[in-house]
Amino acid sequence: MKWHGYLGLILIALAQINFLTRIEPFASWYIPIVWYGYILFVDSLVYKVKKRSLISSYPKEFLFMLILSVPFWSIFEAYNLLTSSWYYVNYVWYVHFADFTTIMPAVLETFSLFTALGLGKRFDRKAGSPGLTKRRRSVGGAVSHNVVRLLVAFGAFAALMPILIPPIGFPFIWLGLFLLFDPLNYLTGRQSVVSKVCSEGWGIIIRLFLAGITMGFFWEFWNYQAYPKWFYSIFYLTYNTKLFEMPLVGYLGYLGFALEVFVFYAFFRQFIFKGHNDLLDI
Repeated sequence: MKWHGYLGLILIALAQINFLTRIEPFASWYIPIVWYGYILFVDSLVYKVKKRSLISSYPKEFLFMLILSVPFWSIFEAYNLLTSSWYYVNYVWYVHFADFTTIMPAVLETFSLFTALGLGKRFDRKAGSPGLTKRRRSVGGAVSHNVVRLLVAFGAFAALMPILIPPIGFPFIWLGLFLLFDPLNYLTGRQSVVSKVCSEGWGIIIRLFLAGITMGFFWEFWNYQAYPKWFYSIFYLTYNTKLFEMPLVGYLGYLGFALEVFVFYAFFRQFIFKGHNDLLDI
């Protein structure tokens, strides 16, 4: 395991110890400390499996993820201003800002680990399987660009639903960006989840869903212990059974959220990095 993996474990351990002691300023920085520990540790696990990792092999791209994560999560904060779905206590703005930088790298590092481990491979088509070559040829032309443009329009409407009709549109917070950016990626030649499913099978969906639900568990687990933390105020979920602060049904949102992270990153990555990133299959 790379040295930064051990550093990650130390950060996680110190954060957990400080959960009991509540020594400042570390208690207020609990969330970014524990999440950077997680990111470093998972990245080192990827390196152990692949002998390559995002931090060691794509350091500039990793830094780009940290930066892009801030405007990405800011979209959800803007949604929340209208839907009032969650609220924060004991936060100061600069700690909150640091939290934003961890979101996209945490999801993509976890997805990278699951890809390296080959999870969901049984749902992928083998390279030489019948119909795969034909399907790959057809992906570029099977779907009319006019149809894809309609999908972009539908995705834009879905992304606006939480703004236009907050009580009904709330679920689209966790799916609307995927519905908007995935067809955009298709049209512009970027990596598209739908095109990968058509050409290679459902493995990418399985890995992204696993990454999303894993992140959901740890986000809620570590938030439950934190001093600066968030609570949910979704009126029709108030009386649902909870795991930590999140109603159980709310964990479904993390499945769509992982898709949103992937397609958002795939869209903006192309402006900076032109080569293929095999660790993210992107």
